[in-house]
Amino acid sequence: MSDLMTPINQFYAVYNDNNLDLWDQAMADNYVGHVNADTIPSREIGKGFIGALLTAFPNIHYTVEDMVTEGNKVTSRWSATATHTGDLFGMPPTGKDVVMIGITIFRIENGQIAELWDVWDQAGMMAQLTAE
Repeated sequence: MSDLMTPINQFYAVYNDNNLDLWDQAMADNYVGHVNADTIPSREIGKGFIGALLTAFPNIHYTVEDMVTEGNKVTSRWSATATHTGDLFGMPPTGKDVVMIGITIFRIENGQIAELWDVWDQAGMMAQLTAE
């Protein structure tokens, strides 16, 4: 179980500790991500996306609400809170607080995350950011 949890803990520490250096430790060289309908084809592209997210929301904090393991997979249901204080893919900072929810399935290979499937309410986050 600890072999499964080490990369999961590193993954969430990337966000909660705003420590992008942990990304390379947590993610396998052959990492592939599936986020909503998009495919993130490499660890480096994923790292760039997460870096942009951490710039937009430097105080982001994830709370794992539930976690289930089976074989080499770990599923987490999570919530996150953050304040939009940096550029978000061209959207200037709004200063607004957001709450996000989602479910992530991780596939662990040799002590690292080789693949993940992440479904989260991106539209809900954008609605919070654009609300008057």
